[in-house]
Amino acid sequence: MFGEKFKRKYALSDSGVANTKKGAAWTIVVNLVVMGGVGILYRLMSQFMDTLTNAAPLPNALKYILLIVAFIGLSLFTHLKQYHATYGLVYGEVETVRLGLAERLRKLPLGYFGKRDLADLTETIMGDVNRLEHVWSHVLGYLYGTYVSTTIIAVGLFIKDWRLALACLWGVPVAFVLLLGTRKISNKMAEMVKAKAIVVADGIQEGLENVREIRAFNQEEHYLADLGDKVDEHELGMRKSELAVGLFVNAASVIMRLGVATTILVGAKLIASGSIDFMLLFMFLMVITRIYAPFDQSLALIAEVFVSEVSANRLMEIHDTPIAE
Repeated sequence: MFGEKFKRKYALSDSGVANTKKGAAWTIVVNLVVMGGVGILYRLMSQFMDTLTNAAPLPNALKYILLIVAFIGLSLFTHLKQYHATYGLVYGEVETVRLGLAERLRKLPLGYFGKRDLADLTETIMGDVNRLEHVWSHVLGYLYGTYVSTTIIAVGLFIKDWRLALACLWGVPVAFVLLLGTRKISNKMAEMVKAKAIVVADGIQEGLENVREIRAFNQEEHYLADLGDKVDEHELGMRKSELAVGLFVNAASVIMRLGVATTILVGAKLIASGSIDFMLLFMFLMVITRIYAPFDQSLALIAEVFVSEVSANRLMEIHDTPIAE
């Protein structure tokens, strides 16, 4: 999962890959701890229902108070660890990558700089690394950790009752397949936006280099109007890109959420037939409230990953260029 292909795909260093693993591991722990809180609530409600229906003794208050206190303490500890692993450790990767790019550029032949202008290189070192910085710190650890933790939870649900589990989770793979099917569109839109951003950066660079000539020939208005048109084109491209990605992400989220309706329908039918009791359906409905939360964010994160691949390819193009011996 975190091999050489992963490293190149996201333009990570060795330390960046190691930190991503730590972030994913703590994300798994956090998601499982949160699900443990759902288990405490389910157990408490089961005992209350037993009291109402079978005149069983009330739940031991002290026991559940201690469980809740332990849950809160464990949750705070694991969330702090996750924060440090996914944000604190990963931010150092930005320094490593930028210094690595600078060192690589220093060793490239002079002919390479004839093919890439200054604005393009500046956009790679600053803009592309900034975009990837958010992916490294906010996306990768959370995304891969969510994959693993949800798989563990899903296995538990299928063991408990495969019919309700299927009704609960069928929308998840469908939503992800829909989003994966838009990958080419997302990449194409990202390349278009990146090209327009380079045009804007090139226009600003041109103005800085020729400011004396522009003033000497009284061309300020013409230059600013031309630069304004380039900025407007870039803004329009960004709007189109974000609209396209947003439509796909929200459509996928709606499809996934249909699992709530199917769980209620299937659960009601199974209760009516006497196959399950109400508390099992109640447990699945509680799990749904938590299992969909990471996936909602994951859908948006996957869209961001698609867009970031364009920036990662631009960084790797520099690293793949043969150096001057």
